[in-house]
Amino acid sequence: MIELDFTNPVCELSGDEFLPKEGMTFAQQVLEFFITQGNVAQSPWGEVLLDMKGIQSDKSHGIGRIKAASFAAIKDVLEKGTIILPLDYYATGGKKQMTGMMAAPILIGTDSFICVVVVIYNLQERRLYLHETFLTEKIPEIAASSLVHGSSAASPQSLGNIAKILLSFLKSK
Repeated sequence: MIELDFTNPVCELSGDEFLPKEGMTFAQQVLEFFITQGNVAQSPWGEVLLDMKGIQSDKSHGIGRIKAASFAAIKDVLEKGTIILPLDYYATGGKKQMTGMMAAPILIGTDSFICVVVVIYNLQERRLYLHETFLTEKIPEIAASSLVHGSSAASPQSLGNIAKILLSFLKSK
């Protein structure tokens, strides 16, 4: 795992990943991409499934262009990122589930972002739950505000909580 130093993005994206494509939904495009990556990422918690269930769960939390493009970074974040929230039981999706968070710097176009991936862990599997992508310079503002200027249409509370965990981790380093 790398330390979050903002100088070494784990991946570089154009921002044009997963643009609308005739005959394919967004989720189908992402799934096809995950299939080319073997449908799994090797995280510190073991294999994490990258499948349609995770895509739909993530997508239901809201999606903008930056978040859409950053689906292409999820495997790199899980494999090369840093644990910012260890596995434990947290309220996730309306119930207490064992979850953890990984984060890593990514580059989209010429802008620096931090991508955070939330993983749900249970006895049968570990799977993608959701991810968020924050413009690096906006993280303190997002964490401090209920008005979110992040990358998606997810609830401000959800984004704010993820940003607060990320900011707390960064301040501790």
